[in-house]
Amino acid sequence: MKRFAIAIGAMLLSHFINAQKLMGLVIEIDKEGKEVPLPGANVYWLGTTEGTSTRENGLFIIDRVTNSNRLVISFVGYRPDTILIADQTNVKIVLKSDQVLEDITVEGSKQSTQIDRASNINLVEMNEKELFKAACCNLSESFETNPSVDVAFTDAITGTKQIQMLGLAGSNTMISVENMPGVRGLASSQGIQFIPGTWINSIQVTKGTGSVVNGYESIAGQINVELKKPQESDKVYVNGYVNSSGRSEGNLIFTTHVGKKWATTFLLHGSVRPWEMDQNKDSFLDFPLGNQINFINRWVYNSGNGWLFQVSFKYLKDYKQGGQTGFEPDQDKFTTNRYGLEIKTDRVEMVSKLGYVFPGKPYQSFGFQVNLTDHKHDSYYGYNIHNARQQSVYVNSIFQSIINSSNHKFKTGLSLLIDSMDESFEQPSGINPVVVDFGREEVVPGAFFEYDFSGSEKFSMTAGLRADYHNLFGFLYAPRLHAKFSPTSMTTFRLNVGKGIRVANILVENTGFMASSRSFLTDKIQTSKAYGFNPDVAWNYGLSFSQDFDLNYQPGTISLDYYFTDFVNQVVADYDHDVHQVTFFGLQGKSFSRSVQAQLDYQPIRRLDARLAYRWLNVKTDYLDGRLDRPLIPKFRAFANVAYATKSNWKFDLTVQCIGKQRLPNTSTNPTEFQLATYSDEYWNINSQVTKDFGKRWSIYLGIENLTNFRLKTPIISANDPFSPYFDASMVWGPVFGRMTYAGFRYRIQ
Repeated sequence: MKRFAIAIGAMLLSHFINAQKLMGLVIEIDKEGKEVPLPGANVYWLGTTEGTSTRENGLFIIDRVTNSNRLVISFVGYRPDTILIADQTNVKIVLKSDQVLEDITVEGSKQSTQIDRASNINLVEMNEKELFKAACCNLSESFETNPSVDVAFTDAITGTKQIQMLGLAGSNTMISVENMPGVRGLASSQGIQFIPGTWINSIQVTKGTGSVVNGYESIAGQINVELKKPQESDKVYVNGYVNSSGRSEGNLIFTTHVGKKWATTFLLHGSVRPWEMDQNKDSFLDFPLGNQINFINRWVYNSGNGWLFQVSFKYLKDYKQGGQTGFEPDQDKFTTNRYGLEIKTDRVEMVSKLGYVFPGKPYQSFGFQVNLTDHKHDSYYGYNIHNARQQSVYVNSIFQSIINSSNHKFKTGLSLLIDSMDESFEQPSGINPVVVDFGREEVVPGAFFEYDFSGSEKFSMTAGLRADYHNLFGFLYAPRLHAKFSPTSMTTFRLNVGKGIRVANILVENTGFMASSRSFLTDKIQTSKAYGFNPDVAWNYGLSFSQDFDLNYQPGTISLDYYFTDFVNQVVADYDHDVHQVTFFGLQGKSFSRSVQAQLDYQPIRRLDARLAYRWLNVKTDYLDGRLDRPLIPKFRAFANVAYATKSNWKFDLTVQCIGKQRLPNTSTNPTEFQLATYSDEYWNINSQVTKDFGKRWSIYLGIENLTNFRLKTPIISANDPFSPYFDASMVWGPVFGRMTYAGFRYRIQ
């Protein structure tokens, strides 16, 4: 019972902005009299369509409704229970087995990825079961089995990956860690590789603009990562991984309770890539050498009388060295002996949250969040030098309550964001190098208000507005609306309209040009501040439909969505106007993205999950030479994922993708041997994994990525002469490395 109280208290801390909820635990009592959590149990309000399911630790959170006070809990093979809910803030339910024969085995399952049915926002949650379908060494590799998020390399030599949503670069997607700033600013280039996959408890993917509570920077969507917490972590978790390119990783998670009110979790990650590999023999490493150490220590406190507190301390040190084989920095750096690069990242972070739930008023709460970050990034690519440091302060205060009844809820608060940027870029030009200083300080106080209506069984909505004052760009306004209509319990329509705003960090968001001989040029300057351009501003419009069904007594879901993103202003990187330059300019004309996606999730037989999806994209921008398709964006993506688990604890996962053609930047003025086609070819990418669980503690897994061994024939233009005016490693539209095998193990004590 004490552990249950601590777990519920800590969950309140993570979800204090959603205090108008009921929290609970669903368990059974085994033959030895021990409490065993029941994952995947159904929980819903009697006579309504509002429901949820329990997590893997048996916990659940459900929105309260005004038209029902009876909660139904059911699970296959157990007697359903209905309980009366008054003013409780948390409950504990014990289900009894419905079986009378001892030799009958009852199996239950929980979807690895599911749409949040209760949310007005189009939100999909990926849990640990989904993440275990692939190696998932870091956040960038967590989306291999998700059809909505693409991951691509920025160039052929740094190993840096970026995500794409709705056909837009990852910088247009807000990536948060537990609804706090996560991957932004200087971290936007490599930050998704700094979150180890084994640390992740779940991922929430939102298409389109999200809640105004989380800020104004979301344009294409939001990805929120929930890390392992004391109430959701194993006592001990160990993971080891190695692949055929020499990459080796180790992870350790340790959780303990300190007294009755405190709990702490330690998360440790170390990785190394120690030796050179050059499969295509072009004299350049397929992946950079490198190592990383990553550490978090989180403390959680529950007073027992409404006060909840947590604090986390984070440290990261990452080093990469790449370029030509045999490159030695001490001998070859800034010479023409060999082309090389180094990227050094040091990051220190402190995150704190304080929450208070008012006694006798479970719908009313107050929360206070603080994030302090010091991120240092030093790098060079051949002769190009980019050094930067970002020191950030983020403060967010949130108050939540109701207006007359719980049908009308609201959240309001104040925020403050401070970014102190010290950034310089040096590029050779004739005898004297060109050195540009982009140092600046951004101070952005803001306020927001969000109203939520849930008074109808079929219709609900969330409307929000935030106003922020940027010391460099003045007032920024971001209105957003999310509406949900459910004509039946199996059918849901969602509509969203919202405005997103972000200050582009043009260097770290376009690191590919640094790995080339292109010179840096700005045009059509809009302001004398920051990089010379006003913030990116875009409106996002979305319409989605989902239909649940049962076929042959097996569950399934069909979903269809359409999103249109229209930029009012944008910093455009033009690689087409001059093959020897990258030109940044303020948008003059139109820039937009249209995305259509259809998806089917179905379980044709027990223990076999299938996911099919197809996405079509139309992404265009008015460049200096006219309206063109955005380069290196696939026109379509066909996707299939099949996962099968046997009764003997074998798990088989297969992901097949067909990636459509992509427009390549214009190289027609290069000599013939350095020219590329106008469009890339379509190609297939197939990944598979086999996992064997030995009881509840040990698991081993073996996988293959890029099963067809497809790779680019010429990933680097002029690789044999990297100091020529034609050298370019940024034209990457497919895999650089061929077939990759990997193996690993997991050990856990619950």
